[in-house]
Amino acid sequence: MKQNRNGIVGSMAAVAVITSLGLAGCSTTAGVEVTGKTTWDEQGARSLEKNVQFNNSGLKGDIQIVDVKSIMAGDVMRVQATLRSKDNATLPFQYRFEWYDGGGMEINSGAGSWKPLILYGRESKTIQSVAPNPRAKEFKLKIREPD
Repeated sequence: MKQNRNGIVGSMAAVAVITSLGLAGCSTTAGVEVTGKTTWDEQGARSLEKNVQFNNSGLKGDIQIVDVKSIMAGDVMRVQATLRSKDNATLPFQYRFEWYDGGGMEINSGAGSWKPLILYGRESKTIQSVAPNPRAKEFKLKIREPD
């Protein structure tokens, strides 16, 4: 009976290890998320609150978010981000922009596809996107390793 119990515990541990290894290689979630939110001060001047979050320690060592800018093109938000490779090797990534209204509700949920991006050794590239409509006041730039 004791061997059987140990065998079950050992099997469960093996399944847990295999599952965690499988999830570690999966790139369905963003390894890097850059968020931006439009705010206005008392004088009516527009500014962009920015936040960068690394969810993948490997990407943190590979990529740097150099700059994030936002302007209004008429009544539509336009975003530009500059990324830099911190590595000498060629690094393939995928990215997409997601858009949110002033209340944090996603606009055109799931409409943005992942776009390929290759950064060569120590290279910088600028990517940009335009909001789908004037309701967009916030965005998320998501970056992940390719599938």
